[in-house]
Amino acid sequence: MIVGIVPRLAWLSALLALLAACGATPPAPTQGRPAPDFRLASLAGEPVRLSELRGNVVVVNFWASWCGPCEQETPRFVDWDQHHRDAGLRILGINTLFQDSRAAVEDFAQRYAVSYPILLDESGAVARQWVVQFLPRSYVIDRQGVVRFIKQGELTDEDFEAHIRPLLEAQSRRTDRERVALRP
Repeated sequence: MIVGIVPRLAWLSALLALLAACGATPPAPTQGRPAPDFRLASLAGEPVRLSELRGNVVVVNFWASWCGPCEQETPRFVDWDQHHRDAGLRILGINTLFQDSRAAVEDFAQRYAVSYPILLDESGAVARQWVVQFLPRSYVIDRQGVVRFIKQGELTDEDFEAHIRPLLEAQSRRTDRERVALRP
């Protein structure tokens, strides 16, 4: 009798695990783990998918127009975007539109001459998945799609030097080694 119960329990456990996985949301971003993918529309109406930016160093920044530290870091992001885009830096500013207004977002983008994509998280689903409880919150993702740094609060130039520049330069050093290896 017990012999017949064990296979049934194993089968039932496997079925419950499968059912749980079907309704499970992707895990929250964790340092050292792959970043969960998302797809959001930009302020310009273009769809942007995080996974399509693989091969670049990506800063995912959650912000709102009424957030003081967000206002402080935005000019810095514009500068980083303009000076490091050719090295493979991509910045995604995800506005928590469920806490903001589209008019305020458009005004903010114009006031700060934002040069990187502003994505709109209208329902807050991505902010919840990425465990955004306070603004700003930023994630630095390497070229392979792995979260390397998480910051609650304003990203600074010191953060750039410590966590972003090394990821950009790692590709540069690798490219230099590849060029040397290809020489006859």
